[in-house]
Amino acid sequence: MGTVYNANAPGRLLPGKASGTISQAVPRTNSVTASQARAARRREARRDEQAVAAWLRELAGRTR
Repeated sequence: MGTVYNANAPGRLLPGKASGTISQAVPRTNSVTASQARAARRREARRDEQAVAAWLRELAGRTR
């Protein structure tokens, strides 16, 4: 049997790319872990609370 050409084979050099770079052949995921999502929600809630507190301080400081 002869060699079969596979265009999607890892390590295949792409036109216009530097030779020897196969890192783009490895798929990467952009997944966020549950703990990262919880931390992001906590940060967002803290920002919201700080914005409300600043708004209340501004209202309290205005003359009536």
